[in-house]
Amino acid sequence: MIETLLLQLRDARKHSVAFESAFRSWSFGGFLADVRKAAHALESLRDSGCSTVGIKCKNYYQHWVLIFALERLGLASASFQNDFGPSFQTYLNVIKPDFFLSDEPLITDLKHYVVDDAWFKQVLNQENNNSVSYESHDFCRIGVAAGTGSEPQKIGLRRSDIERNISQIINSDILSLSEKAGREHFNVLCCIGIDILAGYQIVLSALAAGCCIKIFDPVQISLIIARHEPTAIVVSPLHLEYVINSISPLSMAQDNLEIIVVGGRLPAELEKKTREKLSKKIYTLYGTEEAGIISVKKLDHHSEHKNAGVIVPWMDVQIVDGQNVALPVQTEGRVRVRGNTVIDGYIGNVENKNSQFQEGWFYPGDLGFITNKKEIFITGRIDELVAFGGDKFDLRILDEICKKFDNIEDGCVFSVPDENGILMPWVAIICHTEIDGSVLSRRMHERYQNLPPITLIWVDRIPYRDDGSPNRQFLTQGIMNSR
Repeated sequence: MIETLLLQLRDARKHSVAFESAFRSWSFGGFLADVRKAAHALESLRDSGCSTVGIKCKNYYQHWVLIFALERLGLASASFQNDFGPSFQTYLNVIKPDFFLSDEPLITDLKHYVVDDAWFKQVLNQENNNSVSYESHDFCRIGVAAGTGSEPQKIGLRRSDIERNISQIINSDILSLSEKAGREHFNVLCCIGIDILAGYQIVLSALAAGCCIKIFDPVQISLIIARHEPTAIVVSPLHLEYVINSISPLSMAQDNLEIIVVGGRLPAELEKKTREKLSKKIYTLYGTEEAGIISVKKLDHHSEHKNAGVIVPWMDVQIVDGQNVALPVQTEGRVRVRGNTVIDGYIGNVENKNSQFQEGWFYPGDLGFITNKKEIFITGRIDELVAFGGDKFDLRILDEICKKFDNIEDGCVFSVPDENGILMPWVAIICHTEIDGSVLSRRMHERYQNLPPITLIWVDRIPYRDDGSPNRQFLTQGIMNSR
């Protein structure tokens, strides 16, 4: 897979830096040597009969060594969050790995092996790295799709899928990673987690192009930016807001800095601050875990907020009506996509495969229209999924948590933009006695660990539409008017 591309880079740039932290760096050659040593130490996993191995490892470099080592052994890897919160448990229930590699003991019946710093020190100090490379004709990477439906789904990528996906990212003029890496020492700082397929494939693409992956602690971001090195920062809107707030108020836009936004629209106010304090070179990517990148918007000038950019060359996108009949340009309808980066369906879920995957098309649940210039505009959703800072949340599920809370007669969750335009969750409730808002917030975060902090308000009534759904837009507009 990707190791073949790295071997070519190793021959050309054996001593070039592949990973770099604040304390040390690893060359491409050194990284591949560590991968082979880890694969040699884990070779017994092939004899255990497992096919999917989960990984929980806070050390970013060690995590990538394990990913490559498992791929070399012909085993599928699945990355998990660094803590044992609700998101970790959700991933565990959806992926159901056969075995687990963790940097700390797991309190579970799941078979696992501890790969902590002591294990890595012992393994990587050994001379023997004569591991055998095994071919895999099944999935080699497993992930979770949670942004296009109310329930998270298990998805997988084969070796050929990953090679094709990253090849198209590298060789297209979208981000020009290959050109940048060939011209200068170019860094990639990815704030998107490895557990998300988008974050996984972006880092793979950067490595395959010969870029250096920066390993960082959140508090170090401002220091990295202050070094004025050629760098691409991959962020969600919420990550970007954090970066903006962490840098000096006197910071000015840099020509050698690029911002790549994944997982949501960039609000106008946050875009303005990004242009002033970080860079005018801003890209926003519209896509899904099931389909990969669908369109790219280059923010070299101010444009319509709902514009999701130009459709990438390898993706076929249509707007259809309720009977799946294609609609003409500038006509709003359901978005559907197909292309060589779209997966065949969810693993082990025939029901959802039939609803969102039909005759080679994938239906992400978005509403929009396409222009004559192949630009796609996203105007809404056919369901109640809302993105708060990059992650999507089902407002109907959050509503039910409110309604089941003691002494709350009715409740509704809606979105309100903060000072930077990032949508944040607000909760309107009808309640005539005192309640502990922190407990309600905790219950919501037990369901959605990444849910931003909620704002709780008391109302006399919850507005409803004729179809029985809550009028969230009315509540949002009420808060905006009061400001």
